[in-house]
Amino acid sequence: MSHCTCGCGHGTTVTLASPRITAETTVEDAKRRPGALEVLQRFGINHCCGAHLSLREAAAAAGASLEDVMHDLAATGDRA
Repeated sequence: MSHCTCGCGHGTTVTLASPRITAETTVEDAKRRPGALEVLQRFGINHCCGAHLSLREAAAAAGASLEDVMHDLAATGDRA
């Protein structure tokens, strides 16, 4: 498994309260939710260099369904 060297810290585990995620939430903010990083990776959403994008923009760039991404991210809140 390769590790990103961009310095964004996405390999760091951060436990925060899980705020409501919307289509306009940035990837950076969404990836802090427990379990969200795995969801983003599964959909091919760039969580390093694309972290400044909204989930809507990032899903479009990855060719992923925003509805599916939002559904799976919402499920991560159930596990927190």
